[in-house]
Amino acid sequence: MKYKLSIFLLLISTLNIYGQEIESNPEKLETLDWDIMYCGSTKTEVKESCTLYIKNETDDPIQGYWLNYYNTLVKVRFGRIESHKTKKLNIKANEYWVFSDLDDNALGVYQTTSGVNEIIIDESNIKNSVKLPKTIEDRSIPGTSSGGEILTEQRSYDVLHYDLSLEILPESHYIRGNNKITAKVLENLDDFVFDLDSLLTIENVYLVKNDKSIKLPVETIDGKHWCKLPTQYKKDELIIVNIEYSGNPRIATHAPYKGGFSWNKTTDCQPWIATSSQIDGADVWLPCKDYQWDEPDSVSLSFTVPKELKAISNGILINKIENRDETTTYNWEVKNPINNYDIALNIAPYVYIPDNYVGITNDSLDLGYWVLPENFEKAKEFYGYSKKYLKFLELHLGPYPFRKEKLGIVEVPFIAMEHQTIIAYGPNYSTKYPEYNSTVFHEICHEWFGNMVTAVDWKDYWIQESLTGYMEALYEESIEGEKGYKEKIKSFDRKLLNKIPLSPDTIVNSREIYSGDSYKKGAYLLHTLRYLIGKDNVLKVLRLMAYPDKKLELITNGGQCRFTNTDEFFSIVQKVSGQDLDWFKHIYFKNATLPELSIVENTEGILLKWIVNNNMDFSMPLEIMTKDGISNVIFKDGLAQLNLSRKDIIEIDPNKWILYNKTE
Repeated sequence: MKYKLSIFLLLISTLNIYGQEIESNPEKLETLDWDIMYCGSTKTEVKESCTLYIKNETDDPIQGYWLNYYNTLVKVRFGRIESHKTKKLNIKANEYWVFSDLDDNALGVYQTTSGVNEIIIDESNIKNSVKLPKTIEDRSIPGTSSGGEILTEQRSYDVLHYDLSLEILPESHYIRGNNKITAKVLENLDDFVFDLDSLLTIENVYLVKNDKSIKLPVETIDGKHWCKLPTQYKKDELIIVNIEYSGNPRIATHAPYKGGFSWNKTTDCQPWIATSSQIDGADVWLPCKDYQWDEPDSVSLSFTVPKELKAISNGILINKIENRDETTTYNWEVKNPINNYDIALNIAPYVYIPDNYVGITNDSLDLGYWVLPENFEKAKEFYGYSKKYLKFLELHLGPYPFRKEKLGIVEVPFIAMEHQTIIAYGPNYSTKYPEYNSTVFHEICHEWFGNMVTAVDWKDYWIQESLTGYMEALYEESIEGEKGYKEKIKSFDRKLLNKIPLSPDTIVNSREIYSGDSYKKGAYLLHTLRYLIGKDNVLKVLRLMAYPDKKLELITNGGQCRFTNTDEFFSIVQKVSGQDLDWFKHIYFKNATLPELSIVENTEGILLKWIVNNNMDFSMPLEIMTKDGISNVIFKDGLAQLNLSRKDIIEIDPNKWILYNKTE
């Protein structure tokens, strides 16, 4: 169906929404330029609130979309308006909204203003519609996953190198190229098995041996691609397999959480493209072995794009080649081990802002910021704050690990992502405190926890996010003192799910483990650890998690990179503190539910009792505030008897050290 939309702006005191009289003469506005839907954005500055009434006077439902500041249409969960119904939205002024039918035919683009707005969609006003853009943020669409159970055939080789070469056709959202995988055989191998998303087409697979390419048959079974080898490869042999592929890759529907390719446009309608694949797995855009614990030791990356665009990626830019067909090829080299999901491609008419930082090893680090032209001036100042973040992180964690390559930040059409040496960050130039943006700080910190030190499996993923989150709290403590620290810790206690353990003993994939708890719950528990072993010891633990051996701080050839897990973390905690905290690990990391504190009045005063799963040992001490101040209560076998009445206790756990539920 096709409709014409009429929009009426009403700055009135009385509304004709439920049969009331309208006490004004509404002004009819024309539909805005369709290009706004593809190339517009909502600005990030603070805006006034407004009210939007949408009247759907057609015989079919319609859907509303908000255009965010990443130039992405967001399908709003509350944006569906049923036939012959009116919906009220309390939103912001000076925002773009798009309305469509349920067949993705866009019916109009409008900009809200302050006050009260009314949009009427009427079948009597017919207008030609256009299709919605393909890149739409729709959180209801399920994502894919990475990791989990693995086949023996994939466990039987260790990836050493990826050599990825791609041509990107922005207008058709199409890619074509190849990835040459070099691997070491760990156990005798009859079949080579790799991962690649089903939306992409495998053109050919070749076994490269003695400078010859032998075509291999490909069979896809349960999403895995099997290639029968002509002869068995023996343990310790090298195998090279070249996979040619093409197609329209998965579109990121909520990058980076539901990733793939983001095919966006700049405000002047130039392509603005970025990949993201942490939770979905790098196989959404390149053939690989899609498991957290097998990183290539090095990667070669070659990207060919239209000549007016730049292709920015990980590592060092080796060269760029201007081709005769009006394209340019950018060749990048990564010389350190890298997570599959950290391999990244960013395309836009970027402008480059060079910078430099001299770190604690006196090495000169190349800093570089690739931003959209319209953000050049504010980006120069905003990204310059990165040097303060680096100084703080090096002081607490040791040298920046990839100083022989670079630290780059590239502007992308989503919030952010810690892609190794090329941090992705969206066009939000706001600050929490002067010269401090917590998201940029967080992503840079991931160069230590996540990129240099990587959780060996998804069940240990909390290490990457929680240690990074706690470093945010420490930085905010350095800026705002105790007040800043406590406010940050308080933010970690919001909306915890407590549905699965932070570090389960079972095999899980990325989608099963990923939640806000990986970020917030673990970071809060580092705060609890500070209560148990002291701040100085927590700082020592963080430093040793980054560099367990001082000699590693001088290495830049990849030897500084390593895997870790929950057991190593607690081994370091015990080494530093001299305390056996297995009880803490088992209650908070191996169980999902929080301990419960029972408070019962008895003839002797107040009985405090910790209630935990399976009656496990849990003797967490607890602070109590009375009129005489704060005292520390010691539990024995999970019990503590207080010679106090309930009214004597002003507050339990006044410094909010502990995560627990309370029953009285």
